[in-house]
Amino acid sequence: MEVRHFDKYSGLLFFVFDEKISLNAINVTDLKRVSLSELVSVLWTDDRAYAQYLASTFELLWQQSIPAEQRIQELLEQGPPQV
Repeated sequence: MEVRHFDKYSGLLFFVFDEKISLNAINVTDLKRVSLSELVSVLWTDDRAYAQYLASTFELLWQQSIPAEQRIQELLEQGPPQV
């Protein structure tokens, strides 16, 4: 398993299953401020084209991200945030 970090992402929360079924929360502008219990607008579809679009979006974000271990090391080197 590989974990990666994408800084300052605030977009859709989405899932793709079997490359054909997708589920995403809509009307979400900043996921850092929204808890999962507040996600009431959800779109479910079995349109393969939409699932492929979301999968491509994920792949693009994955390529632009960095390994989580690298980000953790950066944060450890920076130390705690200054207040």
